Amino acid sequence: MLALILCAVSCFLYAWYQWESNYRRLKSYKLPPMYPGVLPIIGHAHLLIGNTTRLWTMVQRMAKEALANGGVISGFIGKDLYYIIADPEDSVTAANACLHKHFAYDFGKPWMGEGLVLASGPTWKRHRKLLNPAFSLQVLHSFLGVFNIQARRQVKHFEAEVGHGKFDHLASLKHIALETVCLTAFGITADEDKDFNKLYMAAVDQILNIIAMRFSNFWLQSDLIYSFTELRKKQDEVVKVLNAMSTAVIKRKKEQMQSLPREEWEAQRQRTGIKCKALMDLLLELAEENTLTDKEIREEVDTAIVASYDTTSCLLAYIMMMLGTYPEAQEKMYQELEEIFEGTDRDVTKDDLPRMVYTDAVIKETLRLIPTGPVGLRYVDKDVQLKNFTMRAGSQCALLIYGIHYHESWGPDVREFKPERWLDPNNAPNPNMFAGFSIGKRACMGRTFATLSMKTTLSHVLRRFKIKADINDLKLKIDFLLKPVSGSLVSLERRN
Repeated sequence: MLALILCAVSCFLYAWYQWESNYRRLKSYKLPPMYPGVLPIIGHAHLLIGNTTRLWTMVQRMAKEALANGGVISGFIGKDLYYIIADPEDSVTAANACLHKHFAYDFGKPWMGEGLVLASGPTWKRHRKLLNPAFSLQVLHSFLGVFNIQARRQVKHFEAEVGHGKFDHLASLKHIALETVCLTAFGITADEDKDFNKLYMAAVDQILNIIAMRFSNFWLQSDLIYSFTELRKKQDEVVKVLNAMSTAVIKRKKEQMQSLPREEWEAQRQRTGIKCKALMDLLLELAEENTLTDKEIREEVDTAIVASYDTTSCLLAYIMMMLGTYPEAQEKMYQELEEIFEGTDRDVTKDDLPRMVYTDAVIKETLRLIPTGPVGLRYVDKDVQLKNFTMRAGSQCALLIYGIHYHESWGPDVREFKPERWLDPNNAPNPNMFAGFSIGKRACMGRTFATLSMKTTLSHVLRRFKIKADINDLKLKIDFLLKPVSGSLVSLERRN
């Protein structure tokens, strides 16, 4: 027993010495103001312990502290130094200089592997170049048929809730959003595999929560400790389900493509009602050229799904709540749609999209106030000069998107929901101040896909319903994305 005690004390003293030496060395540099509450050995890690709601509270507090101290502060998690940035200009500098993701993103690699969101270095550059054609405006416009069909399905779902008071609209939005991305990514229709969406959605929710729990409990960040936990066991089970589902779809699609001549394959796709080429079809064509492996295809499709359906559905939920809270904004948006569609319920066309100016402003303003990706973490692999500080190689960087969106540069009405701020070209926000789809060279490739999908859905929903809600009831958490914990409720009234 005495030997164990002595061993424990020795380990503690060694850890203390290592941390103190590292802390003093780093403090000798010109560091930004330190976030309050740093402790020996663990740094600020104790402030992150808890559930995903606490993690969101911590991000808000850090943003407030950074904004009160010139836009950049510092902190420690264990021995790792973090530069915590809420200044718009410094954020762009850091985002473009630091292309390697933080080690926490590795927690998602058992599922998404080297998909575009998690990959770094040459793999990221190669995959981004290969996938660029899949996100061209011509390809995205070909999805409008799917977007309109799914928007009408969404309206049908909502019809059942009219007159029944407040309801959780996010559940319905997630269901339809996953159907949409499965159509555009997998080429699976809603009737083709009714169980797929339900099982996949449940598994995605589980794996994202597991990743968030691992990050917010610092002892679980150790691969050794994590390997002995029930959480790791649960992760392995969920990843096995997700990989099996994606692999089965890829196998089925490959067999379909290989069993038919290209012309017949295209004709069959048209007969099923899918007028666009799914992302997987494009990836499988790359596989035929030996450019991508089956594993890489699965990783990119899984990445595309989690990066689109969850983000889009949550943002649509927030937009509907904002419109329900601010009826004057809802009326302006409705009048814009009435002018474009002339009182009809026709489908959205590509010519309608640029005319939805106020709708676009509502989307951006909601994403500014409630960014679905409120923080981005990067590894600093070289010294990077900010305006007032130099980020040291080997440190970490936290890009506080939430803080950027509440920076004083937005004006005294920064906390107000004001879509009009986007409409005056003379006073329009500096592009560097908006990071709703991330920032810098690694900004989201799917931002145009998401915007077109949301504009289509909102145009159908708002032409059919009046929305009532209270955004102040919304409680949020972080599990990779910013999601509702409670209060995601609206009520609908059918328009005459």
